[in-house]
Amino acid sequence: MMLNNRMSGLLRSHPITVSVSVLILATVGIFIQTEGASWDVTSHLLRRPETFFTPSHTMLYTGIGLLTIAAAISAHLLRKNYDGIRTKSFSTALKLLIIGSAISLVAGPSDYLWHQVFGVDGLLSPTHLTLVTGMLINSIAVVLGLARIVVHFPTTRESRLRALIKAAMIPAFGVMWAMMIWYVYMFALPLSNGQHFNFNLNPINEMIISIIALPMIGSMVFITASRTIGRFGAATAVTALLLVMNSFANIMPSNQLMPLLPWYLMLIIPAVIADLILNKSVILIGSKKNMLKAERCVMVSGAIIGSIFYIIGYPMLPITFAEPLSYTFHSMGDISANFVRTLPLILVLTTVPGIAMGIIGAIISIKKIKAPNTKNIANNILSEAGNNEISQ
Repeated sequence: MMLNNRMSGLLRSHPITVSVSVLILATVGIFIQTEGASWDVTSHLLRRPETFFTPSHTMLYTGIGLLTIAAAISAHLLRKNYDGIRTKSFSTALKLLIIGSAISLVAGPSDYLWHQVFGVDGLLSPTHLTLVTGMLINSIAVVLGLARIVVHFPTTRESRLRALIKAAMIPAFGVMWAMMIWYVYMFALPLSNGQHFNFNLNPINEMIISIIALPMIGSMVFITASRTIGRFGAATAVTALLLVMNSFANIMPSNQLMPLLPWYLMLIIPAVIADLILNKSVILIGSKKNMLKAERCVMVSGAIIGSIFYIIGYPMLPITFAEPLSYTFHSMGDISANFVRTLPLILVLTTVPGIAMGIIGAIISIKKIKAPNTKNIANNILSEAGNNEISQ
């Protein structure tokens, strides 16, 4: 009883600080859930014995549990409306956490029933799509919430908490990037031929979806992360985390894929270059010449990230290109061998559209997404343009 009273008092007296804790808890939850789900897909591809009590399932449902706790606290804060919290801009993120967690909770038993009725299914089943939709909503919620709540801690006295929020944005952006990639994979990977239903799209359409969506998403997240966190190295750190997440969940479980891991991790080099270009100068407000120069920096940065989308997608994305390029995929060893053999041809096919879509992603970031005020180049462009906002 005393503990409940203390908890109620904390929620009532410090609702914004509690909201920060909720968002950080949700960030941990969605990180664990995303890694577990991605690892589970790899386990299926490796044809490992499937039971409910697997490490990947443990991670998946641990993440769901943490997100459920975060959603329950969010619901309580919004219901009680402590300190007018429903009027705060970050309250949208708390609502999204409730929605995303509810969708994930419904997807779990629904997927069990689907398996009971229809047997083994593929990646793009209705219940899997429901689960991934809930996860995507949660990943967007934590980024949106952290970006909007940081402006409530502007003083020097609150600098430690502000620094903690900025640090939490790195895994938040990394997970959101990973979830956006996996949402595209739901439609781009030819892994949806189940026991009774074949939800695979036309192979050419799957390839086109990946070429259009993935470089645009990568560029948009990279540049928005830099703008929101507001310092050099932030976007590089987000990219590094994405590479590490993919390595642990999709590459390291297979001995056949491990030889390419050191080369895969070298993708951090173009990320550092893109980050340097993005942050190489500060705009003199009102100077049209410097504004144009800064815009070009952002475009070049987006183009670099867009151009490497295919390699970032290793080892999953090569599966998408297998049938259109007439090579076989029977095991993880096939992925590794064919990735190396066809890489020059695929880079010819993907680099130019990747650059184009990366530039479009950069334009979306600086024209349609407003981040908290920082000393970042792209934010200065945006402050001059005065466009739509996602955080205030």
